[in-house]
Amino acid sequence: MNKNIIKTVLCLACLAILSLTSCNKEPDESNLYTFTGQTVMDYLEANDSIYHSFNVILHRSGYDRMLDTYGQYTCYVPSDEGIVKYIDSLYNDPTAVLPHNGLTENSLDGLTDSMCVVLSRYHISNMIYTYLEDLSDAKSKTITTALNISFLANADKDGIVRFNGVSALDLQKHDIELTNGYVQCIDKVIPLESKTIVDKMSTMDEFSIFYDAIKLCGLDKILSVKEKPGTYTVSSLAGRPGGSWNGPYYYPTECKVKYTIFAESDEVFQANGINSLEDLKAKCNEWYANADDENSGWYEHPVKDPSKDKVSTGDDYENTYNTLNMFIRYHILAAGMTVSKLLYERKANTNNVNWNYAFGGEPYDYYETLLPHTLMKIWQPLYSNPNNGDKIWINQYHPLNTLTDEIGTFGKDFPEGIHSMANGGFEGVLIDSENSNINSTNGYIHRINKPLIYTRDVNEKVLNERLRIDMSTILYEMINNDIRFATGVEIGARNQNGNDGNMALIPNNYCDNIVVYNSKTKMSFYVQGAWRAWESDQISFWDEYDFAFRLPPVPTGTYELRIIFPVTDFGGYMQYYIGTSKATSSMQPLGIPVDASYPNVDNEDDRMNTGYYKIDEVDDYGVASDLVMRNHGYMRCPASFTRGTWNSVKEPATSVEDFKNASNGWDASSRFSNAGGTLLRKILGTVHLKQGDEHWIRIKNMMTGYDALGGSTDFIELVPINIVNSQDYSEDWY
Repeated sequence: MNKNIIKTVLCLACLAILSLTSCNKEPDESNLYTFTGQTVMDYLEANDSIYHSFNVILHRSGYDRMLDTYGQYTCYVPSDEGIVKYIDSLYNDPTAVLPHNGLTENSLDGLTDSMCVVLSRYHISNMIYTYLEDLSDAKSKTITTALNISFLANADKDGIVRFNGVSALDLQKHDIELTNGYVQCIDKVIPLESKTIVDKMSTMDEFSIFYDAIKLCGLDKILSVKEKPGTYTVSSLAGRPGGSWNGPYYYPTECKVKYTIFAESDEVFQANGINSLEDLKAKCNEWYANADDENSGWYEHPVKDPSKDKVSTGDDYENTYNTLNMFIRYHILAAGMTVSKLLYERKANTNNVNWNYAFGGEPYDYYETLLPHTLMKIWQPLYSNPNNGDKIWINQYHPLNTLTDEIGTFGKDFPEGIHSMANGGFEGVLIDSENSNINSTNGYIHRINKPLIYTRDVNEKVLNERLRIDMSTILYEMINNDIRFATGVEIGARNQNGNDGNMALIPNNYCDNIVVYNSKTKMSFYVQGAWRAWESDQISFWDEYDFAFRLPPVPTGTYELRIIFPVTDFGGYMQYYIGTSKATSSMQPLGIPVDASYPNVDNEDDRMNTGYYKIDEVDDYGVASDLVMRNHGYMRCPASFTRGTWNSVKEPATSVEDFKNASNGWDASSRFSNAGGTLLRKILGTVHLKQGDEHWIRIKNMMTGYDALGGSTDFIELVPINIVNSQDYSEDWY
C-alpha cells in the first residue's frame, strides 16, 4: 500500500456521523436466524438485493473467496444506504489530504481497490462474536479484525449495540448462523480510527491544557509510535513435550505499541484552580519541586549524572525530571487498555465462567508509568469500599489494607473495622468509566475526576502493602497485542486450523521486560481459561529454560520476595537469582535450586517435611502448618481465587468457617484445594530494593537434556518487611 493510499485510509475517521434512532434492546424472536447450510458468502450473494454494495466491495478486494471457505468468521455487513453515506462523506470531506480522499467519483465505483481491501478486512473478524453471548452487554469489548486493527463494541444506555460509537447492530437481523460463521447486519460502515493517541487529543478542545503540556514536554514524539521494530518467530509451534496439547499454537509476528492516558479535562483543571498551561506549570512546581530532595523527598529516580539528573522547576520542559514533564508522564502507561481491561473486573465479566475471584477477592493491579520507576495502583474495591459500587480508582488507600485482625476474613467488623476509610484512608482519583475509552490507533484516553499526582502518600501508604503483581502486567506486550484477557476461542481463531487456543507462544525477543539467555528456552502465555490462576492466566516455560524478567519498581525498602508455582511431576530444578541489571554477572543466587515437583502433597513424608497438610488433616484451618511451611520457605496459595468453573462463592467470608461451609467445599478456594494440582508460594528471600535501580529475577533450569521439564509463574509478591513482621495483625488470606 503506497503512502497516498495510507493517507486515504486514515481519512476514514473524519466522517460526519448522523444520529441513530433508538430501538428496543430485546430482539424479535421471530427474526432470529438459524443454521442454513450456506457459507457467509453464499448467504450474502443470495441476498444481493439487500447487500449489493458490500458484495461488490468483497469481490473487488478478493475477500469473497475467504468468506466462501472453511473457517469461523463474523462478518459485519453495512447496509447499502450506510455505504452510500460513507462514500459521500469521503468525497465531500473538507479536511481531506487528497482531493475527495482519492475517490474518482461519488459512487461505489469511485472506491479504489485498496480502499475495498481495507473496508473488507475491517468488517471481518476471524472469530465468532454473537449478540446473545458477546455483544448484548458489551462494555468497550475489543473486536479483532482481519485488518489487525480492532474496534470497540458497546451496548449503550439506549439498548443499542454500537461499534466505535457509530455503527448500530440491527437487532432484527443479527446472529445469522452459517456454515463458516455469522453475519451481523449494521446500519453504517464502522469508522476506522486513524489518529494516534496524541493526534486524537489534539482534536478535543476539552483537553487543551493537557495536550499543550504534552507538546511542550516533547512527549508527542513518544506517543506517536505504533509498532516496535523487529522480527518475531518461534522455534516450534508445539507446546511442552508430553503435555496435553500439541498445537500448532498461535504466536504474534508483530508487536504493537499502545498507551493509556489518564487525562484531566480543562473543566477538571479549572475546578482545581488551574486555568491555563502557565497555572499548571506553577502547580507542578509546588507538587514536585522537592520530590527528590535528599532530606525531604520521596522519589528516588535513576541517576546517570548526579550534576544533571535532578528535579527541575525551570523551562527545560523536555527534561524527564522537569516538574511539568513528571506530571504528564505519571498519567501515561505503556499499555493501551479500555477501562474494562485495566482490571480483570467483575462488572465486565458478569457472564464470564472464568471469572475466578473467591471469598471477596477484588480486582486490582499495579502498572508502571512513563515517569521512570514509578507505579500506580488501579483498584475496583467491590466490597472494601461500601459506597464504591463498580467504580475504578487510581491510588485509593485503605489503612492496613493487606493485613487482618481475624483469620480468613478482611477483618473484624468489616468494612468498618481496621480498613475503614475513616482511619486515614483516601479515595484517590476516580476513572470516569462512562465517559472514557476514547479510541485511537495506538491506545486509549480515559477521563479522570481530579489531578493525578505522584505524592509521598503513594509511596508511603498506597504502595506500603503486599504488592501482588500479575506477570501479564509486567509483560505489557501481552496487553498491547490483545493476548491478555483473550479467551481460548479468540486465540484459537488466530491459528491456521482454529484449534488449540488455550495458549499463545511468546517469541524469545518479544518482551522488553524479559531477556533470554538460552535459545532453547520456550515460553507461552496461558490465556483466560479455567485455570487455578490469578486473573485466570499465567506464563509457562519449558526445555532448558534460562531467562530473567524485570521486577516492577517499588519504593526503596526491604521486601520479602515471593513467587507462585504449581507443584507438578514434570517440574525442573529451578534456580532463582536477583540482579541489578539483565547481565548475568550482576545476578546473585536466591537460595538453593527449587524442586518444582516437590512436595508431593499426596506423600505423607513430603507433607511432614514441608509443613504442608491437607485441610482435613488439621483442626485449626492450617494456621499452625502455615508457620511450619514458612520455616521451610513455602506458603499456601491465597484464598482469594480458584478455578472459575468451580467458584460458587464470590462474596467476602464473614468468618473462617465460611471456607469449610462453602457449597463447593474446600475446592472453592485455591488455598485449600488439592484437586487439579497444588499451588504454592515460594519465599525467595528478603531483599533490599532501591527505587532508582533496576532489579531482575532470573529463572534457570539446572537440569539439561530434558526438553519436557517446565514450570510456570502466575504472579510475584513484593511484601514490605513491616507488613511481614507486623506484631498486631497477620497478612490477609486474600
